[in-house]
Amino acid sequence: MIIELITPIVTRGVRTLDDIEPLMHSGLKITHSLLDSGPSSIESKFDEALAVPDTLKLAMQAEISGASAIVIDCMGDPGLHACREAVSIPVLGAGQTAMHLANLLGNRFAFITVLDRIRPIIEDLIGAYGIREKYASFQAVDIPVLDLSRDGEALNVALAQKALRSIEEDGADVVVLGCTGFLGCAEAMRAALRSAGHEVPVVDPIPATIGIAEALVKAGLSHSKRTYPAPGAKPVKGYELPTGASS
Repeated sequence: MIIELITPIVTRGVRTLDDIEPLMHSGLKITHSLLDSGPSSIESKFDEALAVPDTLKLAMQAEISGASAIVIDCMGDPGLHACREAVSIPVLGAGQTAMHLANLLGNRFAFITVLDRIRPIIEDLIGAYGIREKYASFQAVDIPVLDLSRDGEALNVALAQKALRSIEEDGADVVVLGCTGFLGCAEAMRAALRSAGHEVPVVDPIPATIGIAEALVKAGLSHSKRTYPAPGAKPVKGYELPTGASS
């Protein structure tokens, strides 16, 4: 099985295969791609819009190249629905998957992310995904995406503080790491919460989404083409899209 992880930004080094190597095993290979054209990070709907064309191209190319499923490496799920129309293999967004998984683990979840300016994007997604009644709170650590790697210890402390606030003040009983750049922070957060007396799940979106993608492939499931019909054939100007995807 091959799962293609698309990181929908142009910044090299933000995500590498070394980051996700622990998720691979003898039956699963993960391949990875970044955009050639698009934003350096995604922190607004403007950034998301810039990311969609190349994300679509990479998704189509992944199917042609033999991928079994695709994971979009961003909590805003840029291009998710368009990619599902363009290909026939499962396409999962880290945001949708992590939030729905949180609903399997508890009654109400907190979403903890990088910047407060992302709040409208997430609240729009929560409404679109039909999970508003499960949404306890939004918290931000006030660290831009491209600065996340500067001080891992300070990041873990900030995340734990926001999680505690969400649990004790807002009634959250599950925490969703609201940026895929927080990969690997869940263990430290769970330990901090446990030491404060809270046995609360912390959903790390990339391992969770890759695991769900693998399960869908094993079960022979993909998205409905009644919901995501293939786009009609028509001339397209200015975009070099791959041909041969089995949408």
